[in-house]
This record gives sequence, C-alpha cells and structure tokens, in this order.
Amino acid sequence: MRIPLSAGLLLLVACGESKQAAPIQVVAGMVPIPGATVRLGAISHDATPGFKNPGPPGLPSNAEGPQGPQGPPLDAQGKPMTGQILRNSPHNIPLEPILVQVSSFWIDQTEVTRVAYADFVRDTGYPAPFVNENWAIDDWNWSGAQFPEGTGNHPVVLVNWYDARAYCTWADKRLPTESEWQLAALGPAESERVFPWGNSYDPQALNHGTIAAPNFDDSDGYYTTSPVGAFPTGASPEGALDLFGNAWEWTADFRVESWDALLGERIDGQIQDPHTESIGHYASVRGGSYFFDLRPNPAGERNAFLPELRRKTSGFRCASTTAPNLP
Repeated sequence: MRIPLSAGLLLLVACGESKQAAPIQVVAGMVPIPGATVRLGAISHDATPGFKNPGPPGLPSNAEGPQGPQGPPLDAQGKPMTGQILRNSPHNIPLEPILVQVSSFWIDQTEVTRVAYADFVRDTGYPAPFVNENWAIDDWNWSGAQFPEGTGNHPVVLVNWYDARAYCTWADKRLPTESEWQLAALGPAESERVFPWGNSYDPQALNHGTIAAPNFDDSDGYYTTSPVGAFPTGASPEGALDLFGNAWEWTADFRVESWDALLGERIDGQIQDPHTESIGHYASVRGGSYFFDLRPNPAGERNAFLPELRRKTSGFRCASTTAPNLP
C-alpha cells in the first residue's frame, strides 16, 4: 500500500549557492534523480574554513556512540584536525573510492514522518517504535500507533534497518542503495558537492548539533528533531530536503571489506547500480542528524550502524526504480 505525501506538482525552490530558483518536480512526495557516475567510498573534503574545534581531546572523529557524537577529529599527535578529512567512519573499511554508474531513480523528497509510519503500524500491526531505556520513556517511545504529542511531521526515529525496509516494502518502495543516496545528496562525480545545497557550510540549511558537549544545539531552532522540510535552503538541486541533518538515514547496503563484494554488472570497468544483498555487521547510514556537527568533518556524514540498533537519531526515506503512481 502506498501513502503519497503529496499529489504531483511543480514548485520552485532556492537551491545551490547562487540561490537561483529552479523548477523542481515532485510526484506523490518523490523527486526524480537523473542517472550519473558516482564516486563511492571515503571521499576527501575540506573541513569548514575558519572553524575552530572546541571539543575535548582523545576521542575519535564525530564517532557516534549510543546517542551521539563523542568528540572532534584528531591527528596522530592527538591535536584537532583541519583540512582534508575522509568521508569515513570507525566502522568503514578504508577502501580507495571507486567510480560507479547509477541509473535514474526516484527518492522521497523528505524523510518518512511519524504520521506516515503510524499508518504503516495501524495497517500491518507492526511493532511501534519503542526502546526499553529510561531516556526513551517520556519523549521518544510510542504508545501503540501513537507517537509523542506534537511530533507527527517529524522524521520517524527509533527504527532499525529492518523496520525501515519493512515500511518501504509496505509503501511499494525500497530503501535507496548507498550510491543512490549519495547521488541524490551530493550529485555526480564530476560536480560532487560537499553539502546537498553547495560547497559552503550554512548553519541555517540543516538541523544540526554541536561538537561541544552536550552536543544538542537549538541555534537552528530545534533542540532535537524538526518537522521535515523545515530547512528549505538545504534542498538539493532536485528538491530533496533534509538529506543532511535531522536524522541519520538508513540505506539498503552493508559495508564491504572489498569493492569486489559489491553486486552489479561490470561495464567498462565500472559497476552498474552497485548493491549488497547479504547481511553484514554494519549497515550504511548517511547524512548526520540533529545531534551531529558537520563543521569539523563534513565527510563524517558517511557512517555505519548495527542494523538491529534503534536510535533516537536514526530514520530513513524510501526510493523507487520507477516513477510513483499518482493517487
């Protein structure tokens, strides 16, 4: 069953660093992404120019523990790093990036909301988001199909990789592969952006955290999650919203120890639509969250979590190989 987020329409949004209006196509809550070549892997990017890292020493680069980042990126001498930082995480194998081919596809314009996920829970009887931890009792756990009051248009969190995949299947969609997600967020290899909106960090373009403890930051207007689409200046050129910030997003793929483990037809030395099928130790997540600070490490949004783990920072959006049907 598919629950469309909107009817088919055209709208104008400001995108890119020039802020020029460009036509954006949205059909049943999804936007089309043209096929292109993607550079997949630990891509190197500059840290935000002029950013002075205030975090404590001795901790890994924005390595997210049970509920958030633990500290700044450090060099071999234990000093805060500047300049080139790998798009990597403690769970990633440091493989050299490779060029892959990604076919055109569609992706949800926004992260899946709690209202939409509640429809799924009611329709299927699937377990509602719930974690048996004290921190989740008051503000995060659901009661049956009822989400915490006032958060219906926020991204659903407390969902693991299996939950996300089950929802997308119910909605006649699927999770995006990591290469698809990267194409939607950062564009093709020849023009890859640092951020979905361009190459300069903009604190008002995403719901973010801060590297300094306690990591929560309401300077963007939200202490935790925000309603989806609350940061329109952070849109990608195709009109996808909140690809960076708000909630980490599960992808369909698991981390591999060798690119040879990726599935897909090899054409002229490049993998067409690379993907993984067997379940591994860590599933790929992308985009950071409201608890994550991209300034010292914009490349740190490429991460990997245990697939069974439910976090208050993790959500998802769905993709489709074909255009969605209008209601």
